[in-house]
Amino acid sequence: MEQNSTGSGIRWSVIAFTVLLTALAATSLYNYLLFHVITELVAVGIAIAVFTVAWNARTMRENSYLLVAGTGLLFVALISLIHTLAYDGMGIFAGYDANLPTQLWVASRYLLAGTFLAAPLLLRKNPAPRWVFAAFAGVTGALLLSIFAVPVFPDCFIEGSGLTPFKIISEYVIVALLALGAVAVYRLRDAFSPRVVNHLAAAIVVLMVSELAFTLYTDVYGLLNMVGHLLMVLAFGLIYVGFVETGIRQPYAVVFTGLKSSEERLRREKDRFKQYLDIAGTLFVVLDRDGRVTLINRRASEVLGCPADAAVGEPWIERFVPPAEGERCRGIFLELMQDETEPNEYVQTSVRTADGRERIIAWHTTVLRDDDGAVYGTLSSGEDITERQHAEEALGRANTKLNLLSGITRHDILNRITVARAYIEFAAEDSKDSVVQAHLERARAAVEEIQKQVEFSRDYQDMGVAAPAWQRPADLIRESVADLGLPAGVRVRVDLGDLEIYADPMVKKVFYNLVDNAVRHGGKVTEIRFSCAKSGQDLTIFCEDDGTGIPDGEKEAIFRKTYKRRYGHGLFLVSEILGITGMTIRETGVFGEGARFEVRVPGGGWREE
Repeated sequence: MEQNSTGSGIRWSVIAFTVLLTALAATSLYNYLLFHVITELVAVGIAIAVFTVAWNARTMRENSYLLVAGTGLLFVALISLIHTLAYDGMGIFAGYDANLPTQLWVASRYLLAGTFLAAPLLLRKNPAPRWVFAAFAGVTGALLLSIFAVPVFPDCFIEGSGLTPFKIISEYVIVALLALGAVAVYRLRDAFSPRVVNHLAAAIVVLMVSELAFTLYTDVYGLLNMVGHLLMVLAFGLIYVGFVETGIRQPYAVVFTGLKSSEERLRREKDRFKQYLDIAGTLFVVLDRDGRVTLINRRASEVLGCPADAAVGEPWIERFVPPAEGERCRGIFLELMQDETEPNEYVQTSVRTADGRERIIAWHTTVLRDDDGAVYGTLSSGEDITERQHAEEALGRANTKLNLLSGITRHDILNRITVARAYIEFAAEDSKDSVVQAHLERARAAVEEIQKQVEFSRDYQDMGVAAPAWQRPADLIRESVADLGLPAGVRVRVDLGDLEIYADPMVKKVFYNLVDNAVRHGGKVTEIRFSCAKSGQDLTIFCEDDGTGIPDGEKEAIFRKTYKRRYGHGLFLVSEILGITGMTIRETGVFGEGARFEVRVPGGGWREE
């Protein structure tokens, strides 16, 4: 219906212009000056109408052709209006002859041809409207100054001899520029609707014929001059039908096919985006401000057992959240809508499927905002962790049982060790035989080694059981020093400030063992120093002492479980505890000058308050 209405409007426009041209031709027989004024004013009016459409559509243009063409036509209309007022016989510009209106005519035609050439060249550039307006204003101002203020514009008409060579050559140059403009439009015809291309091409061709007619007249009131003006009106009529009539009735759906292309492209992008969401293994759910589903992907639909089209529009909490968790989820959603909580927060909730079962989903949710920054919905991505959660719970129960059994067994072994040590001591007291005493000493050492192994298994069992947390090394070192009860003359200096590290809760044993190791095996240690230094994104914590140090051949071996079996477990345990959160340790001291342990903390695993 819209296209029929447009076609009907165009037919009436054609009829109206046919009647107008006939009336104008008849007017020229009565009074040529009246004919000239009317024809020029018709062209001026059409040019202003095109500019009005173009300027008001500047913010929603798909390409820049209409903006450039409409703005150029406005300034063409300005020069044409001055040309009309300066025409021979009007008597408005005293002291000028027929050369002035002819100069103004040629200036307006150059500007017109330049407009139709520049418009397609700037089609994809999308220049700012104010710069387009300023450019045409500058060119127009320069042309008018060259004619009136600084008369350097060449003569175009001489009384008694007619048109000058400059005027005739200029008309041919203008025709050539118009032809180039027509070729440029044809090359970019996919950017316009076929109707606009046809009318625009026809208008340029008629303008070219009109300009050729203006190369032949010798009298400004002559027949060829009249034919040229009639053709000009016809050309502007075609421009009116193409841009104004069609543009008003079917603004951009018909005038520029670029908008249709954009809509089609947007639809394809939307389909592609939906395809991406559907093939993702993650659940995606979008809710509006009322908590209703506006988008749900295939994976979410499968987990819920509800088709996507059936889920859209449903209240999420009432339909898909178990009643026991409804209140908590509603509170979280309201906080997000009121912008009172941090988005992307991890939340673990249950969802209720179509068959009444419950699935556990780990969600990451962010808020959706409009151009003004107001929250209008949420986007949640989720992972179905039901099986993993059940497996972790089963594993936790199994670990609890194993730890309980291990604790009971360890307790029983330590009790037996206590009994064995007692009998060894009794035997040593009762026997004075040196050989027996030697055997008993070996038995005592073996029992102590067994006790250490059992105690180590307790520490090793506790590693990784609790989740890592942020901890202050300075506080842990002071606690360790207090627990150890260092000998007199040994000083511990801590220079770590407010440093915090993300580590296993057992990280205190790291510092305990480093201090204990220095005191036990460092010789005459008088000072133990803790400090730190940044290295790129990482941080290094140093533990240095002024003792004997570690021989070069043993710097790596000291962290092995089997190192000197009697006391190697401490540093092995240190390395294992640090490794839980990606930290590493090495010894870089100089033997004879003291030990130097370097704990490397990766970026993200440390912070300073």
